[in-house]
Amino acid sequence: MRVKLSEKYQIEREEICKKIINILCLNEDNTFLLYDLDNDYEKQNKILGMKEEIQKFFACSTISSFKPNFDCKRPYLNIIRSILRQQKYTFIGNDYWTKNEKIRTIKYFIFRNN
Repeated sequence: MRVKLSEKYQIEREEICKKIINILCLNEDNTFLLYDLDNDYEKQNKILGMKEEIQKFFACSTISSFKPNFDCKRPYLNIIRSILRQQKYTFIGNDYWTKNEKIRTIKYFIFRNN
């Protein structure tokens, strides 16, 4: 019987999650704003640049960003959400208004229950 990728590459999968979290530069309360990510093309490109590495260690058939001929508005966010959820991270988004610029966005919380 074939061994699942999640069992075979536990260490590598966790390292990819840590890389993604480092790229996001989470706040002290493990959050980031969608507005900030949408406007930071360097972070977007770093995450999209990890696609080949992700495909080695994760089952990507359920992630729409990896499907050919599939348009995704924010492929970088789709990758972040899918990979972290596969590794049992909790990924919650709430509406948020920035205080100084009065911009409506989504504030994402990332945490893990052990």
